[in-house]
Amino acid sequence: MKRLFLLLPTLVAGPLAHAEWLTLTGSAGEAANSYVQVDPTSVVVDGSKRLVAVRISLAEPRTGQDGLKFRSVAAKASVDCDARKARYVSATYFGQPNFVGEPIAVREFDESDVRPMKFDGLPGDLAPRTVNAACGVGAK
Repeated sequence: MKRLFLLLPTLVAGPLAHAEWLTLTGSAGEAANSYVQVDPTSVVVDGSKRLVAVRISLAEPRTGQDGLKFRSVAAKASVDCDARKARYVSATYFGQPNFVGEPIAVREFDESDVRPMKFDGLPGDLAPRTVNAACGVGAK
């Protein structure tokens, strides 16, 4: 009984600690389709800057600017609400769609290694929509 009591906070808090992914385009979970998601609950506010979790799963493999071939990526983007721009600050790349399996690479991008948040080949104005959504959090 004591073990159950000690596990209870973990069982209750566990589901609450998960991301609340909002799908911006595509059908989440379908490996044959591309989709983009953001987690509005992950937004961290620091003045006019925001940090937000973004993830992209692709229908076909893509090769990034540094030669890395991947099918899905989970990233953090830094959003500058004054400039209305965003850049990736970190990314975890997966060889499989839907963020499955061991990551094939984990990268951090410092201020000198600017990786603009963009969604090449995907429909819609996803980057501006993501910036608008992130900048709406904590706005006065």
